[in-house]
Amino acid sequence: MTTRSLNCIEICQECAKDCETCLREMIGKHSHNDCPRCCRECINICTVCAHAIMSDSKYKADYCRLCAKVCLWCAVQCESHDHDHCQRCAASCRACAEACEEMAAA
Repeated sequence: MTTRSLNCIEICQECAKDCETCLREMIGKHSHNDCPRCCRECINICTVCAHAIMSDSKYKADYCRLCAKVCLWCAVQCESHDHDHCQRCAASCRACAEACEEMAAA
């Protein structure tokens, strides 16, 4: 497995973890947008994407493209909140989107 693949897997897993924290912290809080809904979708696609890379799926580039798209959507949603966990989630989502875009282009 390449360094790029291992890095993308790690970043996807970190993003899923940060989204899980954001989702948990948003329970009972008001949201004016799709946060925390986006976090749930992001957790799902990051987990699937990491597995696709690990298994060297024929469709790993497609998974990576979709993961990047969902992560960018989530980043925009979470960035609009002042909570530390939302800001951390947004930064993690942006990093994941970048890593996934690089994987998809490879």
